[in-house]
Amino acid sequence: MSAAPIAHTFLHTAGQRMAVEGSAAAIATILAATGGAERDCADLPNVVVAVEPGKQRFGTTGCEPITRGVWATHRREAILDSAGGSGYSQLWSIDEDGLRVVSRWTPSAKEAAAARLLPARHHALTGQVLVHYPALWMAMQQGFAPLHVSVVEIDGIAVLLAGPGGVGKSSLVARELANGSRATCDNLAACDGTIAYGLAEPIRLPAEAADSTGRKTFHGRREHGWETRMRSLRPELVVVVRRGQQADPQLRSITAAQATRAIVTGTYSAGELRRFWSTAAVLAMATGCGPAHPPVEEVAAVLANRLPCLELQLGREPGAGLAELLRPRLESVRSNGVS
Repeated sequence: MSAAPIAHTFLHTAGQRMAVEGSAAAIATILAATGGAERDCADLPNVVVAVEPGKQRFGTTGCEPITRGVWATHRREAILDSAGGSGYSQLWSIDEDGLRVVSRWTPSAKEAAAARLLPARHHALTGQVLVHYPALWMAMQQGFAPLHVSVVEIDGIAVLLAGPGGVGKSSLVARELANGSRATCDNLAACDGTIAYGLAEPIRLPAEAADSTGRKTFHGRREHGWETRMRSLRPELVVVVRRGQQADPQLRSITAAQATRAIVTGTYSAGELRRFWSTAAVLAMATGCGPAHPPVEEVAAVLANRLPCLELQLGREPGAGLAELLRPRLESVRSNGVS
């Protein structure tokens, strides 16, 4: 039997130009994880992710053990056995041309069973280790940090929404998109304090806010692709979103320190990044490249000290949308600008 033909596709994610190589099935899996983001790119890629059909783990003979399940080759490549507990073995190589990550599906019996019995978990974890973590790690080499935020442009002003998962950021963004606004992400971005590059992934909406055609995911949500997604936006206003018990939403100004804390704590509590911190650390040890940890707090502080910061405490009912709630503040930013 002849080998399956290799397919290629391209996308922009987290500020990186990514090329994807693999079988048609592997490409379909990756596109599902990127939410139908832009896939035609004339730029040369600086990140290549390849999914190979082989079931054999990468050889580690003569390699330096870094920690359990991680080795460094003599070329300072990193070998990860079951990256993030996903069942994928990976070979990470970085040089002056960029990053290349080769993945093979080599699960243990336990990991294979988990993939069958917990398809939503397997889908999310596959997207993280195959495409999202390579893009975010390459962004780290450029001074960017992953942030658990939404960034949406409302009436020409880019608003960064911060807060923990489940607070309602995605629903707020989806409502503005339905009204003609644009966004670069509703969940994760790579940011340096000035510009935010959205991570290409689906929008995840509560079942009551979406139709029943999207892929089921965690917490009763469904995934939906983007009709359009901006590659990046420059935040001009920070809004920390909280859940309240009062009837109507409330808006107030907060300090830069309060906003910084909300961005940082929301990022570190994000389940999507739980495995990224250790992955970044072992990659730094194995390859000798880049920081062991992204500058999350530094980037959050730059944003909060540079921009006006508000807290939006949502009411029990959906109420007004962001455009209506923020209109006076948007006008102020438009009139006064930001530094």
